[in-house]
Amino acid sequence: MALILFVLPRPFLFQRLRDISHKKSAEMTRLYSQVRWLGQHNAGLVLQSVDANTKMTNLEARRQALEEELARTAGERDVQRAAAEQKAQEAKAQTAELQRTRTAFKLKEAELQRKEAELQDKEAELQRKKATIATLTGTLEEREEALWNAEAALKEKEISLSSLEQAAQIQREEAQKSIAGECSKFDVVGF
Repeated sequence: MALILFVLPRPFLFQRLRDISHKKSAEMTRLYSQVRWLGQHNAGLVLQSVDANTKMTNLEARRQALEEELARTAGERDVQRAAAEQKAQEAKAQTAELQRTRTAFKLKEAELQRKEAELQDKEAELQRKKATIATLTGTLEEREEALWNAEAALKEKEISLSSLEQAAQIQREEAQKSIAGECSKFDVVGF
């Protein structure tokens, strides 16, 4: 090879070196262009990743808020249910008391006929108890309706939470597919 270098004219060597230099320069320019494009593309992917993470954070915060609200609503429902059950027990106790009073009225019917004045007093008392029972029954019905409304709201919030979790999963999968697709483009373009 050394012999060939001495035998070949020098301009040919310079031309050859220039051609090699030109080819290497063109190759470096192409590689710098690819590196610049990959840098920009990577920055875009980073922004997409940050955006996806922000959305996931927001969705997670929303999910946590909904879970807290769900727990609070469930607690309120339990309190209302306990109050309604207590009122029902009181109504049952008052109904049993009323029944005992009625039985006593039947047993003492003959005596009560002689004491008509006492009968009027007792009838007034009975009317007051009936009014109380009617009031308690109305309150119980209102509480039951409120309980049903709370349970319906709870179910709606559970459905909303499920929808949000599904949307978050879909966005996460789309972001992962997008990143995977971009990475596969990088593999094809780069090499």
